Amino acid sequence: MAVSSLIHSLLLVFTGLSAGYLLQRIRPADYRRVRQRIQVFSLVFLSPFTIISTVWIAPWRHWEMFSLPLIGVTALMLGSFSALFLGRRMGMSREQQGVYFVCGGFSNLGSLGGLISYMLLGEGGYALVPFYSLFERFWYFLAGFPMAKSVSPTCAGTGKRLSVKQILLDPFVSVTLASTLAGMALNLTLPRPPVLGRINGVLIPVSSFVLMVSIGLAMKFGPMRSHLKAGLVMGGIKGLLLPLYGLTVGLLFGLGHVAEGLPLRLVLIECAMPVGFTALVPPTMYDLDLDLANTCWFLTTMGLVFVVPLLGLILPLL
Repeated sequence: MAVSSLIHSLLLVFTGLSAGYLLQRIRPADYRRVRQRIQVFSLVFLSPFTIISTVWIAPWRHWEMFSLPLIGVTALMLGSFSALFLGRRMGMSREQQGVYFVCGGFSNLGSLGGLISYMLLGEGGYALVPFYSLFERFWYFLAGFPMAKSVSPTCAGTGKRLSVKQILLDPFVSVTLASTLAGMALNLTLPRPPVLGRINGVLIPVSSFVLMVSIGLAMKFGPMRSHLKAGLVMGGIKGLLLPLYGLTVGLLFGLGHVAEGLPLRLVLIECAMPVGFTALVPPTMYDLDLDLANTCWFLTTMGLVFVVPLLGLILPLL
C-alpha cells in the first residue's frame, strides 16, 4: 500500500475540514445556505459522473457482490445497538442513549469512505461504495431519526417515520440509486473509455474536498471533556468492533475470493469509518445532547490518523 496514498487521503480530509472551520472563525456568518449549495453541487452534480464511470468497471458478475448492501446496513445496525447497550452500561440518560444510538449507526460512508477507498483501492474500490451504502439512508430515516425523536424532551411522539417512498424521493438517494443502476447497465453492455479514469482522478478528490469544507463550516466545539469516555468508547465501536464484524461476515460471504479480494478490502474500510456528520442533525433538531454527538464525531474523525495507516498495513494481507 503506497505511503503517498495514505498521506494524501489524510491531508485531503483534514485540509478540507480545517479550511471550512478557519473560514467560519475568521469571518463569522450563517453558512447554512453556502453549505447546502456545496453539498448539492458535490452530491448531485459531481457524484453522479464519478459513480457512473466507476461502477462501469466494477466486477458485478460475481453473485457475492450482492452481499455488500446487506453487510453495509447490518454494520450500521450493529453500531447503533452496541452503542445503545454500552450507553446504558455507562449510565447515560435516556436522551443521551438516543444520541449514542444515532452516533453508533451513522457512519461517514460516502465522502470519507469513498475518498479513502479511492486512495487505497483505486477506482475499483470507489465503484463499490454506492452499492455498499445502498441502504444507509433507510437506516437513518427509519431508525435513527425516529429514535432520536422518541427520546426528545420536546418532540417525543410528535412525528412519524418517513415512508420508503419518501426516502427514495430524497434527491441524494434517488440520484445515487439512478447513477448506480446506469453504471451497472453500461458495465454489462459497453467498454468504458479510458479517459474517464483520468477525469475521475481529479473529480473524486475534488468532490470529497469540497464536502469536507462544507462540514468544516459547521464544526462547533462545545465542552468535550465530560464526554471524553463516551467518545473513546465510540472510537472502539467504529474502529474495532465494526471492522471485525465486516471482516468476519465478508469472509463468510466469500468476498476474499472475488476480484482478488477487492470487495473484502472495501468492506473493511467502510466499517472502519468514523461517525458521520449527519449524526449531528437529530440532536440539533430534537433538542438533545449535541455536545455528546460533537465529541463522538470529532474524536472518531481525528482517529483516522491511526485508522488509515492501520488499514494500509492490513489491506495488502487480505
